[in-house]
Amino acid sequence: MPNVFLIGRPGCGKSVVYRILKEELREEGYEGDLKRIDDFPILKKIFEEDTEHERHRPAEEGEGVEVIDDTVWDDLSKSLSEQAEELQSPDKLLFIEFSRDNYVRAFKHFSPEVLEDSIIVYIDCPFEICWERNVKRWEKEEGLDAHLVSKEEMRKTYAKDDHEELPKHVDVPVLYVKNDYSGLDKLRGELRKVVKNLKKQYFD
Repeated sequence: MPNVFLIGRPGCGKSVVYRILKEELREEGYEGDLKRIDDFPILKKIFEEDTEHERHRPAEEGEGVEVIDDTVWDDLSKSLSEQAEELQSPDKLLFIEFSRDNYVRAFKHFSPEVLEDSIIVYIDCPFEICWERNVKRWEKEEGLDAHLVSKEEMRKTYAKDDHEELPKHVDVPVLYVKNDYSGLDKLRGELRKVVKNLKKQYFD
């Protein structure tokens, strides 16, 4: 089965996109297992073990943390690839979520087994909207999605990224969807092209 990468800034709506894709795929008749993973639990473990604050430190602006060792992102990608490899199955569609400023660099750490036959979905959402959603998500304090990325870290790491360069460097189809304040109906319409792509290539 292919893997579906859901990428974009923290707060861009990866969780909502996963939920809608799950609903649409079920409506289209997909009966296999649907599994969602992301690298936050890995990052959380790195921070917990970094008691000397060699790789991260508390954010200067309020809540959250700041990454001070850039190799953290490489370690995250490698660990996420290993986790994805372990979960590969003929009857399982795996959704892999993460956020980066340098996606070209990140995808270099994913194994050929994970990238094979996969697709990348970049969720395009303005920075300020992502920040607002990030704060609201944290205030709800519900599950792993309720972690806060400080605005300091958001500006440093996620204000700009290289998603437009991905098609030149990664031999995986890249689809772009917009998720601003236009409403769920518009987002659902955007995501139908992802479902159509999956159905055409893998389910028909």
